[in-house]
Amino acid sequence: MTQAAPPETLQRILIAARSRRLDEAAVLCASAIADHPGDSRLGALGGAIEMQRGQFAGALKLLGPAHAQNPADVTIRANLAEARYYTGDAAGALALCSDTAIASDASGRLLRLGAYFAQESDRLDRAADLYRRIVANAPDDWSSWNNLGNTLGSLEDYDGAIAALERAAAKQPGDRTIAINLANTYAARGDLEEAIARLQKLADQAPDFVDPVMALYVVYTKQGREDDAYTAIAEAARRNPGHAQTRSDYAQEAAKQNDYAIAEREYEAALALDPRLGPAIVGMASMLERMNREDALIPLLQRATENGVDAESVSYIDAMNLRRAGDFEGALVALDASNEVVVPGRRFHLRGVLLDRLGQHDEAFAAWRAMNEYWQEDPTQPRQRAQMYRDKIEQDIALTNQDWVSGWSPAPVGGDLPDPVILLGFPRSGTTLLDTMLMGAPRALVMEEQPFFTELEQRFGGLDALAALDEAALKEGRAFYHDRVATLGPVTSDTLIIDKHPLHANNIAVIKRFFPGARFIMAMRHPMDALLSCYLTNFRINNAMANFLDLEDAAALYDLTFTHWEKARAVFDLPVKTVVYERLVEDTTRELRPLFDWLGLDWPGDELDHREAARARGVVKTASYAQVTEPIYTRARGRWLNYRAHLEPVLETMRPWAEKFGYSLDDGRIPDWPDTAEKAG
Repeated sequence: MTQAAPPETLQRILIAARSRRLDEAAVLCASAIADHPGDSRLGALGGAIEMQRGQFAGALKLLGPAHAQNPADVTIRANLAEARYYTGDAAGALALCSDTAIASDASGRLLRLGAYFAQESDRLDRAADLYRRIVANAPDDWSSWNNLGNTLGSLEDYDGAIAALERAAAKQPGDRTIAINLANTYAARGDLEEAIARLQKLADQAPDFVDPVMALYVVYTKQGREDDAYTAIAEAARRNPGHAQTRSDYAQEAAKQNDYAIAEREYEAALALDPRLGPAIVGMASMLERMNREDALIPLLQRATENGVDAESVSYIDAMNLRRAGDFEGALVALDASNEVVVPGRRFHLRGVLLDRLGQHDEAFAAWRAMNEYWQEDPTQPRQRAQMYRDKIEQDIALTNQDWVSGWSPAPVGGDLPDPVILLGFPRSGTTLLDTMLMGAPRALVMEEQPFFTELEQRFGGLDALAALDEAALKEGRAFYHDRVATLGPVTSDTLIIDKHPLHANNIAVIKRFFPGARFIMAMRHPMDALLSCYLTNFRINNAMANFLDLEDAAALYDLTFTHWEKARAVFDLPVKTVVYERLVEDTTRELRPLFDWLGLDWPGDELDHREAARARGVVKTASYAQVTEPIYTRARGRWLNYRAHLEPVLETMRPWAEKFGYSLDDGRIPDWPDTAEKAG
């Protein structure tokens, strides 16, 4: 028969434990257990002491036998449940909090533990049931109301969640965590403006509190409000400068905005705080590659290795290096070794590029399809936004006609500053290569995809309001545009403003309303090559670029864009000079010199070096950043033929445009060279 430990032994252990001399208590208890191995009281007491010491594995060894001997003891059961949970056995912990056990526990401890363990184990229905029992017995328990609200939110019962969280907030006014949870639940329900108002109020009331600003960042990101998201993450980094991941997130958003000086500063700040932070080192590498600073990638790779950055992040940087060096097989091996260190959309994109260069076209297309399918699931609903963009073009096409234009009030005579030249064309048609070549002209101020005409349209009430604008409004609009241009470089009466934006083809009416003397350069490329290039490019997903996540959406956008362009060209009798990409890369001088003459620019002759201009311009904001620093190449001509089988669903949509522009879907025909004796334009 087991001899029980004497009362004085238990007393010594209890005195040490209550005096917080936990190590001493643990030693005394271990000695007593050695002397009295069958005394379950010692096991229960020793387990409780080990729990207080944070030694959960040791507690588990003592509490298990004690519970087996005393299954009805609620305290032992509760301590054992906690020990199981903290040693990773959440299911075992929850099993100890059965309804039968809860019913026998007058203290309510097992009920509370069961609710918490169920919530943490994603047994959400069970958690909600138990939290409801808690608040039924203790209606003033704000913490349990808060937990019930969070649980119901996870179950997508947003109305119930908001009601519970409102009860929590009423019981504990001013609690920041409850306020954040409530705002986030409004956002999850879709009441985004309510969520934003609550979060902004909390952020204003608590200027030292970073959580509402981070929550705003998440909400704005889901809404696709990129500028607001950028402002929010910048404020979060200001409020929490010692948090490496926040600084890295700020850097990532800065890079998306092409604010590379800020991005580099913030990545460096993040890495100073945590030299092993993989997302920061990968983000830095992507930024350097995007800036054509490939010479900095190898030192960055060495730095990552020396600082012990995870192997997957190092492999991804290695893949980027090897791709730039032309070792596509090596880059593919390195990319596979990087696993999921970057989001799937970026990984699939690089994989497709490498497979394409290796001639594995079916596999490349599969990778790009996977890339686009991934981005289609973005919470900002890109497919719906793409449809909205196309719907707007259809409305503009219907509005643009001679009767509408004839009703416009007279345009003012141009002032001292010039009307712009508009460089447009479908995306991936060579506009970036062309604008880089034009940058070498001394008088030219070339702007890269600025939103100034969209801002003008919005500023004056949309396209429907254009006809009624009076002379004062038109002059104000011209001044607004020139002021915006002047932020990018000096503007004088002799400046040739070249406003490059591929999709300005859908802004012709607003351009002509404010600048009747505007001229247009159309960058033309085989429609199928342009379309394919758009599909395989990892664009920043705004409303327009979202159309390229699906082939049929992309073809529909092409069809609408050129329907709009052709109609506007006829209605406004536009002065247009067309530059054909395939002719440009075949004989740059022959194709480009007539354009320089038409623009009144001196022909630079042999000094025309687009690569030097690309390096001099700094950051290229478009998806063509890598190509414009390479020698002119012809490998992109006819590239679509490698993917013809995959493009079959859109060929008939694109065929009329290909034939209209002088191309063919059946042979390698390109538009004829113009007669050089013909008057330019």
